[in-house]
Amino acid sequence: MDVLNRLASLYLPCQLDSSGLYARTANDMADRIHYDKGHREALRGMGRYYSLRPHRYLSFLFYDNALTASRAAGDSMGVAISLMNIGTYYQYQGQHAEAQRYINKALNVTWTARLDSLRAWVLVNYYLVNAADTAALSYAQKALQQAVTLTTHYKDRLGMLYTQLFTAHEALRAGGIKEAENRLKAVIRAADSAGLNYIAMYAGTQLTGYRIWQQKADSLLYQQQSVRYASAGGYIGLMLPVVTSLFNWHRRQGDEHQAATYSRLALRIMQQQQDDMQAGEADYLAYTFGDELMDSLQWQHQSQKEQLKQHKASNRFWYLQAIIVAAIAILLAILLTYFIRAYRLSRRNTASMAALQEEISKGNKALQDNDDFKNKLISMIAHDFRTPLHNIVSITGFIDQHALTVTEAGEMILEVEQTATTTLGVFEEILSWIRTQLSGFTYHPQSFSLAEMISATEQTLLHLSTGKKIQLVNAIPPGTTVWADYEMLQFIHRNFLHNAIKFSPTDGVITIRAIRENGWLTVSFTDEGSGIDAVVLPHLFTWSRQAHEQERTGKGAGLALIICRDFIHKMNGEINAINNEEEGSTFYYRLPESLIGRHS
Repeated sequence: MDVLNRLASLYLPCQLDSSGLYARTANDMADRIHYDKGHREALRGMGRYYSLRPHRYLSFLFYDNALTASRAAGDSMGVAISLMNIGTYYQYQGQHAEAQRYINKALNVTWTARLDSLRAWVLVNYYLVNAADTAALSYAQKALQQAVTLTTHYKDRLGMLYTQLFTAHEALRAGGIKEAENRLKAVIRAADSAGLNYIAMYAGTQLTGYRIWQQKADSLLYQQQSVRYASAGGYIGLMLPVVTSLFNWHRRQGDEHQAATYSRLALRIMQQQQDDMQAGEADYLAYTFGDELMDSLQWQHQSQKEQLKQHKASNRFWYLQAIIVAAIAILLAILLTYFIRAYRLSRRNTASMAALQEEISKGNKALQDNDDFKNKLISMIAHDFRTPLHNIVSITGFIDQHALTVTEAGEMILEVEQTATTTLGVFEEILSWIRTQLSGFTYHPQSFSLAEMISATEQTLLHLSTGKKIQLVNAIPPGTTVWADYEMLQFIHRNFLHNAIKFSPTDGVITIRAIRENGWLTVSFTDEGSGIDAVVLPHLFTWSRQAHEQERTGKGAGLALIICRDFIHKMNGEINAINNEEEGSTFYYRLPESLIGRHS
């Protein structure tokens, strides 16, 4: 595993596909041999690989898990690298304040642990984050000079070439355009001779920018050179804007052959992004649902084999997977047929090339929407099934340890059966809903009894409320109906009630109310817990909440409440949470009376 992780690191600036292969192999091996150090390095390797494909959100998830594992193991170097990588992720996302915060933390770790060779890389990334900030420019320049000194001292060839990219920029800032260009050309020659395709591509792209700024005609040659290095190293996904620019230039020049070449390259990038999306989700799901949870589920499968055969849940799951794969294959076939036809028509009509460019843009937007849908879908399924599955594992653990009497074991087996049956029912409902949502989250409203929906939610979480002796007060007026998408609204109900039970004290009371006033139906969940932290409360339903929870070991991406907000917005409603005057908190949503009244 150490050798595989080392190969993944060495191939990263040379050949991205090889780096990804070694990182993925190391990650798979980590699940089998339980080697913690190698597992942390494999997570960082997967994060670096997906950051250059580019699939930055997925790279962030791997970096985040690597950070959590490194903190738990007391691995200072791993913590520093993960903080640095997350800071760079935030910079590319345009969240400068978050990027500064994580880079500064990475620097503090390297100073405290005296990780001098690693500090050089953190300093370079500190420069990258702050170079455009006039208030922090002087600090960024000092950081760059320190990085140059450290990489030279440790004879870090890759680090020395990387710092030269930014010293060239500082030369340009000082008015030395010729010096800056000579530095970059020297970097390209050195990187080319060493097979460092990523560094050569980066330097070529930077040099292209300088030549365009000077309005030099040879900027086109450097663009083409950068694309060649990107293709050779597998970094072509980073070059879509450059490929589009070259396509437009050749089309304006009337060079249909070259324009078609870059058109095919753009199509290849889109297909690669689609493949990366599917492979990346499989990688992350394999990691997320691996190790202890999968072992427990396999043991449960063996002990209840006859019952599971009757329900045929496994067959239904794989049948759904086959449908999804077939749908994606059909979509790819349609896209491929369309672009081949567009390419053939381009020989006779240059106007069709402009249409092709527009289709590429639409395809990218569709892929981004699909990526957002799948990420939210993963979080939704994980949120609804994590608690009941862990409950089953805990109960069966007691039985396996022979810590119970025959009577107690019998009662717990009945509880396992009830929990599994309830979980399976929820799973079947969500599977049916997913089949209608393959193109993204869409809104299919109908009229439902609100009291019946709340009762169904209470039954799903009954094992949790019973365990804490919590009284659930359903104060929904009789006959209250709601015009909404059933699964969207039930996801919100399960989330609100689960949080209320989780943070309620033993013997507490949770009250669920519905009030119609001023043209709105307001549904609230009130508990008697400790309330919500004042720092977290304003960001509870926004992505910024992650910045507050990132510091706590073991936290995930936290998308459940964000998905609740998205669902309510699709139903033209509002969602919020407040702290009660005496104790506890209240989560509520509001739907317009104008929608409800038509079916009430």
